[in-house]
Amino acid sequence: MSEMYTLLAEGSRLRFEPRQDDVLNDILALGKQSGDYEIVSRLGDPGLLHCAVFRRSEGSGGCFALYDGNGPLFAAVAESNLAFGLGQGFFGRMVSDARYGADIFENMDESDD
Repeated sequence: MSEMYTLLAEGSRLRFEPRQDDVLNDILALGKQSGDYEIVSRLGDPGLLHCAVFRRSEGSGGCFALYDGNGPLFAAVAESNLAFGLGQGFFGRMVSDARYGADIFENMDESDD
């Protein structure tokens, strides 16, 4: 995984801070299993842009791993439940907007009739 961030909740906004976490990097980039995180869901389109959502097995927060058709892009770790909830909304919208934009360009040749 090339980039990793810590998600911090500032009011109703998220701030991304660079992070170094070799253990989590191995889990996300190499597909290793960890007892610290459990997969919750996948958001988006695996052929375009999708986000794997992980929850901490114990304690607050979780992790978001963003992938495109070529592989992993980056991960963002939420240390608090507030940052985790805001992250779900942020990444859910991001992958939805990507799919919507791709649909527009894929259908540009079709008539609106």
